[in-house]
Parts: sequence; C-alpha cells; structure tokens
Amino acid sequence: MNKHGTAEKVKFRKELHIHDDIAFSILSKLCIKSLKRFECVCKSWSLLFDNPNFMTMYGNFFLTKERPSYDHTSLLLYGKFTPSEVSYLDKPFEFYSVSGDRLENRVKLRWPCYNSIDFLHARYDYDIIGSGSVNGILCLRRAFAFYCYVKFFILWNPSTEEYKIVQPSFLDDTSSVSYSGFGNDSSRNDYKVLCLIEEVQGTFTWEIYSLRTDSWRVLDLPLHHISKNCCQQLYMDGLSHWMCESVTHKETYLLSFDWSNEVFITTQIDDNFDFHLVLTHLVLLNGSIALILNLPNTTTFHIFVLGELSVKQSWTKIFILGPVSFPLYPIGVGMSGDMVFRKKDDSRLILFNLTSQTIEELGIQAEGLCKILIHTENLTTTFKGNKSK
Repeated sequence: MNKHGTAEKVKFRKELHIHDDIAFSILSKLCIKSLKRFECVCKSWSLLFDNPNFMTMYGNFFLTKERPSYDHTSLLLYGKFTPSEVSYLDKPFEFYSVSGDRLENRVKLRWPCYNSIDFLHARYDYDIIGSGSVNGILCLRRAFAFYCYVKFFILWNPSTEEYKIVQPSFLDDTSSVSYSGFGNDSSRNDYKVLCLIEEVQGTFTWEIYSLRTDSWRVLDLPLHHISKNCCQQLYMDGLSHWMCESVTHKETYLLSFDWSNEVFITTQIDDNFDFHLVLTHLVLLNGSIALILNLPNTTTFHIFVLGELSVKQSWTKIFILGPVSFPLYPIGVGMSGDMVFRKKDDSRLILFNLTSQTIEELGIQAEGLCKILIHTENLTTTFKGNKSK
C-alpha cells in the first residue's frame, strides 16, 4: 500500500475514534447487564467499575432514571411511633401513607378487620411480608419471635380497604412456619402465599396457598436453604427474593422464587466477603435488586446492584455510604433512591441522599421493627366482600 493510502487509513481510524468522555457518558446510561458484556471491548472499558469518576456518573444516572414500575406508587411507613413513655410491648403497630421530601405529610391508615377482637390484639405483634405491596396487595403475618406460630395471614388492599383472612389449615401445635413469602402469578392472575413448615421432629415441607382456588397444597421443592433474615423478602416482576445460605453454612446466595413456574433460582454472591461477619440487607433500589453490606460496629455501607439473575459476576458495587458518626440500620428506600435509616442510639429516622452523601433528620421516632414500603394503588382486586368498617 502506498504512503497516501496508509495516511488515509490512519485518518479514517482517528475519525472513528470516540473520546473516552463521550464513550463514558453513553456507557453510564446502560444497564449493568450490558456494561458487563462490553468489558471485553477494550482495556479502559474493562476497568470502568474501578474508575471513580465513571462510577459517580453511573450512580447519578442510575438514581435519576425513570422507572415505569413506579407509576401510581406511594410510600407507606410502618412501625411503632407512640410516645416514649409507653412501653414497647404496649405500643400497637401504626401504618401511614407518607409523602413530601422529608415524609412530612402523613395520613394514618386503618388496619383491616379493625373491629375484630382477635385482630385488635394481633396488631401489636404483626409484620408485613416483603418490602412493598404486590400489585397493591399487602400480606400480613405475626412478627418478631412469634412469627413461627402463625395463626393466620391477612391479604389486604389498603386502596379499597378490602381484606381476606387466610387460615393455614396445615398448622397445629407440633408445627411452625420457618419463613414465608407472598407474590403474584401473572400467568394465572393469582396471588399466592408460600410457607416452609417445620414439624417438631425436624422435617420440612413447602406449602403454597392460591387465592384463586382458596386452597393450600404441598410443593415438591428442595429444602436446602436457610433464610438469613426471613423478614427481608423482596418482590419484583413475578419473583420473590431472600438472602439465604446453604445448610452447611458454606455458601451465601440470593434465593429467588418464580411464582408462575413455582421453582427456585439461585444467584451466588462474591466470595470475597465473609457473610458470617457481614450484616446484609436486601432492598429494591430504583427498580433493581440491591444488597447492602455492613460490617458490625461500623458505619460504612457498601451497596451492590444485581445486573442479571443467576449470574454471580453481575453483582456490581455502585455506592458506598459513610462513614457516618453514629450507627444506623436501613429500613427502606424512597422513590428517588434516597435511603431511610433508623439511628440505633435514639431510634430517630434519617434520610440519606445517595448522590450528595448528606443526612437529614425526618423528625420521626420509631422503635424496633420499622419499614418503608413502596405501594401501588389497586382498585380492581377484590376479596369477595370482606371490608373494614
């Protein structure tokens, strides 16, 4: 090739070259799954997740990206908020619909079957399964140390105030619920409750309830999972997720249940962490599954986002929170990606802005179990006439 032809080829290559600043701006708008696949394009792209400038850019876009799944949604605040002079055991759980930048607008919601004598006592020790409603439906169960002795579940639509009490007929004085889940089977337009039943002799059985048939049945599923925190179920797009470990305690992973196919899916987690020493919190962060890791007695939180289910390498650390000057416990995530924490020393709630790394007091004090839930309004699902009066 002559010199003229070589010069033209070099010139053509230069014209095709995209400056890193432009390339990084484009890449920062991709999902994690696509970014992981593009790591093999060139060396600078393979090091994107080690580049602090790119990760700042990516984190900002991640938080501001519009999520259609958040349309017609609101936040619910759940916990014990009555005056401090009242003992913890004597305080009922309270439920609020909240809005505003500092959750300053709060409307108290009335519990389902409010006039029922049985439930008036039960609302002092009830928990809500998961981190939000499932198509506008919440599932309630007994909380804390009593959660194993479930007398009934309640499916509740706060938008219509309708509810249904679900009696687990398989339970007796010799059995208990190890952990449970709630989700939607979109292929059958059905809502389901999943329970792992432990008999007193140490045997386990999976049972599943169908709202459509109003019945329970046994599922033939593997039993080699131990939930690290059965209160931290996360539901999204027809699947429920828990942090679990193997019965040998050698592996920690994300366990997902497909409500339509009624099968489990596992996603391994980075081996670099000793999960016996790390506190884990599973949250829904702007439409993505996120895992928060926190070493005990430290005030720094590492937030990993999952790019692709069942792909271990798709866990990506996007945010580092802290260190802060006081110990915190995460209780949920707001609509814009701001995280809500409870201070361990005085139980006050604070808002942590992931973008600016700033903290703001919310003027709310909550004790013990407290949650921020994402709720989608549903005016169509009915429970055949049961309604709070």
